[in-house]
Amino acid sequence: MDNVNISPGTVVGRWTVLDACEKTDRGEKKWLCRCECGTERYVLERSLRHGGSLSCGCVREEALRDKIAYDLSGKQFGELQVLERAERSHTNGGIWWECRCSCGNTCDVPASLLVTGRKTHCGCKTDRGRPVDISGQRFYRLTALYMRPARDKKGSVIWHCKCDCGNETDVPYNNLVFGNMKSCGCQKKEHDKELKNFLIHVGGTSIDAIKSKKLPSDNTTGYKGVYLIKGKYVAKIVFQKKAYYLGAYKKIDEAAEARKKAEAVLFDGFAAYYEEYRKLADRNPEWQQANPIQIHVTKSDGELALEIRPVL
Repeated sequence: MDNVNISPGTVVGRWTVLDACEKTDRGEKKWLCRCECGTERYVLERSLRHGGSLSCGCVREEALRDKIAYDLSGKQFGELQVLERAERSHTNGGIWWECRCSCGNTCDVPASLLVTGRKTHCGCKTDRGRPVDISGQRFYRLTALYMRPARDKKGSVIWHCKCDCGNETDVPYNNLVFGNMKSCGCQKKEHDKELKNFLIHVGGTSIDAIKSKKLPSDNTTGYKGVYLIKGKYVAKIVFQKKAYYLGAYKKIDEAAEARKKAEAVLFDGFAAYYEEYRKLADRNPEWQQANPIQIHVTKSDGELALEIRPVL
């Protein structure tokens, strides 16, 4: 299309170039064009040459109308399942559908918002409007008891909850429902206690922990340190209580390979070093006291490197 000579009568998509031409403030040509639907508008010449503009927008609007006119009953849009066409009329026109949200609420939604993805729940995910009753529902270790009259700074309803350990605490609705808070704090205390019980703990790193191949209970990908976020597989590794981002990948195998490579550098590299260090320390305790382990991680061009002193 780059070779198209733009002149009166030229047809590009739905545009027909008319005989009026003017220039923008930057000196670019723009032509008066008429769309097949009857709309007339000035269009930049480069947009016509490169196919950046093929119509006044009526093609997109027609496609949207086709989607809206389609029977959406039974379709799923995010948290919303379409039940049937809404009977009550709406002042701004358009086709509306009655939907049931995953939280149990029903609501009427314009078809245009459903098919374009702008409406995917009844409003419960933002916790605006009428609060959702979750009393008696269990979220990990927390069971929601009743709503507090106050809200947090973000406008989320506060729920008074009881933890499995017996403690009671107040938790914002969003933190409770979306898993940001799983206990009253007892889970973290238990985890910290377990860390202290590891046999070997050096420089903020547990030898037993980095050797462990056990997957966390909440892992959903099957690979340690690999997470599915917004359609991509994100790999990361935590060493000395610091997280290192290893990249986002389209394929899970690529993310798993990046994680495996990082483990070889940090985990395996440190474990191997410590075995040799331990042998020297057992033979000479005074040398060990004079030569404590110092660990330094660097990252250059996306590659991790491990520096450990003393040099053995």
